[in-house]
Amino acid sequence: MDIPEQDAEELCLAGTAEMAIGGFLKDRIFKEKDLPLKLTAVSRCYRAETSSLEEEKGIYRVHEFTKVEMFGVTASETGKESDELHHEFRAIEEKNFKELGLQFRILEMPPNELGLSAHRKFDIEAWMPGRNMYGEISSCSNCTDFQSRRLNIRYKNMDGELKYVHTVNGTICAVPRTLIALVETFQDGNGSIKIPNALEKCMTRSSLSSMAKNPIVKSKFLRTKSQQLKYTSHYREN
Repeated sequence: MDIPEQDAEELCLAGTAEMAIGGFLKDRIFKEKDLPLKLTAVSRCYRAETSSLEEEKGIYRVHEFTKVEMFGVTASETGKESDELHHEFRAIEEKNFKELGLQFRILEMPPNELGLSAHRKFDIEAWMPGRNMYGEISSCSNCTDFQSRRLNIRYKNMDGELKYVHTVNGTICAVPRTLIALVETFQDGNGSIKIPNALEKCMTRSSLSSMAKNPIVKSKFLRTKSQQLKYTSHYREN
């Protein structure tokens, strides 16, 4: 698609599905009885930041990745609705990582670590044995009415008053970092990887069958697409 030069500076690549969902709800008015609204989206995400730190090399911090995002809309009658949904989203994230068998910790971020939109935020960090560190794999934020005022997302309460909704968001799975945590947690001394029980049902064959068919190889960081294709060619035949 050709973009007119005069319009190019007004476009950007989305860093999360949160942006698309927020845009989808722009200028909407909901009934209080229909809230909370809970949405989930999977999207390609694009980020500008990079890092020169040794422990963040490889796929830990990349410019393009896939992520599954949760997005919630609540009323604000009691002031507790969005806080309750925020904790519900965090509980979903915890359940997901427990089922994957990951060792993780939950951090409540201090005010100086909050983004402009966040009223309260939790980060979830998984233990990554190969890097000997905890690395962030998920987060969830309560943005109260910061986003809804800018996007004009409102609701009508039982008394007919129009108020701004509160919004909550959370990452259920950022694929690259989740893969790092899984591979480094479940890799055996011979280089093979045991698929967690929760993922076995998603596989076309058992992990034992896969290990029997595929040769045991030492993993290494492959910088180019041609290196990746050459290195993995024998897997595609199986």
